[in-house]
Amino acid sequence: QLNTLLEHGLVRFDEHKQAYYPGYGLLALAHRTWANLDIRDVAADPMRDLWSSTQETIHLAVLDGSDVIYIDKLESPKSLRLYSAVGKKGPIYCTGVGKAMLAFLSDDKQQAIIEAQAFFRHTEHTLDTAEALKANLGLIREPGISLDLEEHEMGIKCAAAPIFNVRNEAVAAISVTAPAFRISDDAYEKMKIQVKQAADSISKRLGAYE
Repeated sequence: QLNTLLEHGLVRFDEHKQAYYPGYGLLALAHRTWANLDIRDVAADPMRDLWSSTQETIHLAVLDGSDVIYIDKLESPKSLRLYSAVGKKGPIYCTGVGKAMLAFLSDDKQQAIIEAQAFFRHTEHTLDTAEALKANLGLIREPGISLDLEEHEMGIKCAAAPIFNVRNEAVAAISVTAPAFRISDDAYEKMKIQVKQAADSISKRLGAYE
């Protein structure tokens, strides 16, 4: 059995120390395992925890070309009607989840996506130029938190954070969304912390490193 593990690179033998150690094949195996993980399954518990602590609507989204697509959603038990629905696409430049992922893409990918945007003005707060969007993305990278301040829907605020995989690529984002009238400034600050913690928890489950 040990010879079989050696053949597959799952263990290695150090002749100098005359001892066995984990092999590099374990890294390849781990990468394949992480690659096959369904983000929805991995995110399920942190999403539920975030929903329980905020009692607001929680979204999980991924990039789909130059848009975002919502792949999971937990509805607030309070009254709230939103544009989003599982399987529905949304604009990347004026949604919290969209900007959260866009801020952490490579310069080339980010530029290509920005150039593909129509920059339709959904509300008076929408960032409707490439320059305004880039400036906003610059504010997202350090805290790792993206805000939608009534940019997509009037009266709706959102805090979002990116989710990273084992290669430290922003592959998804999670957000908490609430009507502006229902959240005080203090509550909004707390939401930012909570959504970042949820995103970090999911990233860790996907094998991301700090």
